[in-house]
Amino acid sequence: MRRIAFVNEKGGTCKTTLCVNVAARLASRGRRVLLVDMDTQGHAGKSLGVDVRGLSPTVHDWLLDAAAVPFEAVVRSPAEGIDLLPANKDLADFPVAVAAAPDRAERLDQRIGEVPGGRYDLVLIDAPPSQSLVTENVLRASRELVVPVALTYLALDGCAEVLESLKRLKADTGRAPEVTLVVATLYRRTQLASEILEKLRERFPGTLSPTVLRWSVKVDEAQSHGRTVFEHAPRSPGARALSAIADEILARGPSGGGVTDPGDGAKA
Repeated sequence: MRRIAFVNEKGGTCKTTLCVNVAARLASRGRRVLLVDMDTQGHAGKSLGVDVRGLSPTVHDWLLDAAAVPFEAVVRSPAEGIDLLPANKDLADFPVAVAAAPDRAERLDQRIGEVPGGRYDLVLIDAPPSQSLVTENVLRASRELVVPVALTYLALDGCAEVLESLKRLKADTGRAPEVTLVVATLYRRTQLASEILEKLRERFPGTLSPTVLRWSVKVDEAQSHGRTVFEHAPRSPGARALSAIADEILARGPSGGGVTDPGDGAKA
C-alpha cells in the first residue's frame, strides 16, 4: 500500500487540487484510494462535495482514540472509488491534546499501519500548509512525497523548507519519505515564472514532472461545485494536465527503499 503525501510548507500551491484530482484519476483506473485530510480547513472533503463543518467523527478523533475502529471516521465520498478521512477545525486541537504523549509525532503512522492490508492500494494525504506537529505526523506516516511548487518565490521557499524538514527527520530517525515528484503549478507566461521553472529543472532533474499545471478556471469551478475536474470539465486543459500527473505518479511507484536524502544538489 503506497502512502503518498502532498506537501509544501507554503499555502496556495495546489496541494489539495493535486491530491483530490490525483485520487479521482487513480480511482477511475481501478485503484482503491483512501484520502486522508490533515488540514483544518477541510478542503479535501469540501472539494469532493462533503460538508465537513461539524462532522464527527473525523481524522482528529481517529488520531486521538487508540481504540477507534479505523473506518468509523471514513466517509464514502461522492467521487466514485474514493474513501475519505475528513478533517475540520477540530484538528487544530490535536497538538495540544497529544502534547505530553511520547508517540505524538507517530500517531498518523500508527493509525495507517492499523488499516487492514489489502483494503487500499494507495493512501493519499493532504498536508497542512505549514510546519507543525501535524505536518511532522504526515512526514513520518508517508513513504513518498509529491511537492507542488507554484511558480512564485515564496512557494519555492516553501519547497526548500520541505527539504530541510526531510533532512532533519532523517537525521533524527534514520529515514524520511522519498520525493517522488515535484510539480510546477499555477504557471502563467511571465518572466519570473519561467525563471523559477528553469530553477526547478536544474535542481530536480530526476523528479520534476514534465507536466506543468497552469492556472485553470475549470479547476476552480469544479472545486466550487464540490466536484473533481474530471466530473466537471473532463476535456479541459486542467483535466488533461492532472490526468497526466496522476498517471506519472502511478508509473513511478516506490523505488524500493522508501527513504531519501535530498542531498546538496536539491537545496533551494
